[in-house]
Amino acid sequence: DADRVVTFHDAKPGLDRLDAAVTVADIGIPEAAERYTGPGDLLGLARDPDSHKGDNGEVLVVGGGPYTGAPSLSARAALRTGADLVRVACPETVAREVQGFSADLIVHDLPGDRLDPGHLDRVLELAAENDVVVLGPGLGDDGGTAAFVREFLAAYDGRAVVDADALRVVTEVDTDAELICTPHQGELVGMGGETAADPDERADLVRSFAAELGHTLLVKGAYDVIADGDEVRLNRTGNPGMTVGGTGDVLAGAVGSLAAQTDAFRAAAVGTYVNGTAGDIVAEERGYGLVATDLIDRIPEAMHDE
Repeated sequence: DADRVVTFHDAKPGLDRLDAAVTVADIGIPEAAERYTGPGDLLGLARDPDSHKGDNGEVLVVGGGPYTGAPSLSARAALRTGADLVRVACPETVAREVQGFSADLIVHDLPGDRLDPGHLDRVLELAAENDVVVLGPGLGDDGGTAAFVREFLAAYDGRAVVDADALRVVTEVDTDAELICTPHQGELVGMGGETAADPDERADLVRSFAAELGHTLLVKGAYDVIADGDEVRLNRTGNPGMTVGGTGDVLAGAVGSLAAQTDAFRAAAVGTYVNGTAGDIVAEERGYGLVATDLIDRIPEAMHDE
């Protein structure tokens, strides 16, 4: 039994339970090494060589109706980020087009041209068969669709990435689900949060709002902020070419895939790092004329930790 413990850089889990004096010794690691995402965050994500289909995550993307590309982008990004199976639940009017984007997707068509509360039971049934739901890509802002999102979140108790128009109702719903919300700064303000130009000030505001919500927030920007009320990280990968439409859908799918493999906060941090790195790889090759589909095929390269 030690009388005195010296640990390096930061306190370690469990040391507070020792009947000993604990000293944290500074060894010169800069604060930015912890505060900003980096390739070290990818460590430990390698899959078990003995794993079977489904062991590395099954993801359900719920979206589409007014838009067909968004749910496809999210679903294809989830596959490229390592999910074993990705399913899409979308209105029947766009199901064929969504399936046409990739033979790798499993598409479940739902009656009609918009999601509404009448689809709730079927989507809950599908959600129960998957590890994570990505809710929102391409849903649109129809009143019936908003009601569906509200009722789904009230009834669902799993893990979900909430993006795009689905974000509008998050603060209105009492849910047992574990949510990762992925707003840009305008959507954050629409949810009732605050933002600021300075990244550190914005990080404090996002952490406070995440604590108020009780969910993980990934706020997109030139510097992305990831917070769960306790921890906060910043991400500086990415470039101005990624203002093009669809990159947020790719991010939502990547985070959804990772959320089936690790905890919510880490999934959000790694997802935004990987998405931005993929965008940087494309921009280096093609300049700022990139499009969202360019990012998807570069995700595996972005996930290498060399």
